[in-house]
Amino acid sequence: MNILKELTKIFIRSKLEDEKRKLKEKLQKQIITTTSTSVVARNTAYLRIIDTLDGKGIAEVNKIIDKI
Repeated sequence: MNILKELTKIFIRSKLEDEKRKLKEKLQKQIITTTSTSVVARNTAYLRIIDTLDGKGIAEVNKIIDKI
């Protein structure tokens, strides 16, 4: 059972990292291509949030998996 949980954690962590990377690329592309200062500010804030919450988000997912 523990092996299954560990494999699930690895899979979910991998998927979260992939989604995080895709979102960051999208936000950075918008920052580069826009002339709107509000879009730049918003996307910069989103990028900071993504980086800050990453570890906590994975920890929360792991807690949920452990309860299964």
